[in-house]
Formats: sequence, C-alpha cells, structure tokens
Amino acid sequence: MTDARPALSIVIPTFNNADVLEACLASWREMAEGQAVELIVIEDGCRDRTPALLAALSATAWGQQHLRWHHEADLHELRCTNRGLADARAPIALAWQDDMFLRCRWLVPELVATFKAYPDLGLVSLSRGLNCFPVDEPIDTWDDLVDWRRLQSTIGPRPFNWLRLQEVDAVIRPWVVRRACLAQVGVLDERFVPTEWDEADLAFRIREAGWRIATHGYERAGAYSHLGSTTIGVLSDQYKARVLKNGRLFHERWDEAIRRDAHRPRRAWWRRMNGQAWKDTARRAAASIGAGGAA
Repeated sequence: MTDARPALSIVIPTFNNADVLEACLASWREMAEGQAVELIVIEDGCRDRTPALLAALSATAWGQQHLRWHHEADLHELRCTNRGLADARAPIALAWQDDMFLRCRWLVPELVATFKAYPDLGLVSLSRGLNCFPVDEPIDTWDDLVDWRRLQSTIGPRPFNWLRLQEVDAVIRPWVVRRACLAQVGVLDERFVPTEWDEADLAFRIREAGWRIATHGYERAGAYSHLGSTTIGVLSDQYKARVLKNGRLFHERWDEAIRRDAHRPRRAWWRRMNGQAWKDTARRAAASIGAGGAA
C-alpha cells in the first residue's frame, strides 16, 4: 500500500467465500474510488481460490493503494476482526462482512464527517442498535435472553430516524469504532468466541469509558446491501446454546450498569449528509411512506 494515511479502515474477515468476497471488494473499488480508505482482509485458512484472488487484487494499481490482506489459520471471525483492528491505520475502523456490498459514494465521507463533528461518539452501527432493560427473572433459555422486555432493537423513533443517529446501548454489525476507544478499552473480548454478544460487550466498555454508542439504518437508506439480510433461517439448538452461554457472560458483567442506566434519556445526532445523501434519503423515505413502511 501507499504510505498516505487513510481516513477509514475497513476490516473484512473471510472464509471460503471467494465469489462473494470478490463482489464485496469490487463494490468498494467502484464506490470508494478516490477516497482515503484501506481494506484489510483477514483470510482465515481458506481452501478455495480466496488466497489467489487476494494476491491478484493486491498486485493491481488499486490493490497496491487500498488493499492489504493477511493469512490466518482458523481464528474465527471475532479474532480475525481483532487482527484487522490491530492493523488499522485510520482514526476510525469499520467492522464489515464479506457478504456486504457498498452501494453509494457518500457513506465514507459521511462517516468521517460524523466522527469529526461528534467527538462524544465512540461507536456507530450501520444497521440496528439494541437497548437493554433490567428484568428480575433468570436467563435460563435463549428465549429469555432475547425477551423484548430485556432486549429491544431500534433505529430510533420515526420519522426523524431517516435524518438522525440514535443513541443506543449496544450494536450489531456492521459498525464503525473510534480507534482511540480501542486504545483505551481494548478490542473484542475473545471469551465470546465463537459467536455473538462480543460487540455488545465492547459497546458497554466504550460507554463506561465515557463515549456514546449510536445507530442509523444505513442499509435502509441504500448505503449498502447485506446478502445475509435475506438468508437468515431457522436457528439451530446448538447455535442457541452457544449464544446463550455468551449472553449469560454479558449479563454477568453488565446487569448492574443496565439497572443503573436503562431509563436514562438517549441522545440523537443529525446526520452529516452531503447533497447526494440527502437525495437518496428523501427518495427512499418517500418510497417507504408510500408503501406504508413502519419505520
């Protein structure tokens, strides 16, 4: 890569998903052309053509300027994300997935402007946020963990959620984090391997250190698309058991903070949009209202 410091680092773990990864990287190459971004791909022991794809892309003029990749041996997504965050050079880093595709040119400058304008923001989700509330009942099952009384998903109250970021307690991927936060509180806790509640734990650590956590529905606004958003199936009992273990760990750590802060006022911040973002947002908001959209 060139030595110019990027404004945004994008961390992408991948495993045996070459065709989808190729489309993901192509979307960044097209939509972020000329922008100060670096893509850090963590190839996690792939046995398909992923290493050859990354080697070929790294040799191109675009790759030499914007792409770095590292081989690891079955670390899992959480550890791969940490590997990429440790290697990031920009002031803010985006935890991305290989089945997410950038769909506009305005997202990168908006994210950079947002973190510059609002120094109290530590981490922002690009999809949905989560708010946690105290429930004086044990967490014995996966259903207890996601009980709506205990865990609520949100992108903020309408109609202003098209124009504002909403403060939340925790987030889901993709999310952008201020690297100064990571320097203070650390990266994702690897006790949460293999899946889930790691980013909620990180969000709570960042909040305890004095920053705020926010969300905005950027996928809804057309900034990116997520293949996984259309392929969520029935969750297996084995998966639920793994998530339950991590959820209990999270609540052991943070239930006192949840009881203390659950009913605090939650802030909102205006988006730092350019002209094209305004146009795209207005068009999608009008279409949603016309179709009877609920959010």
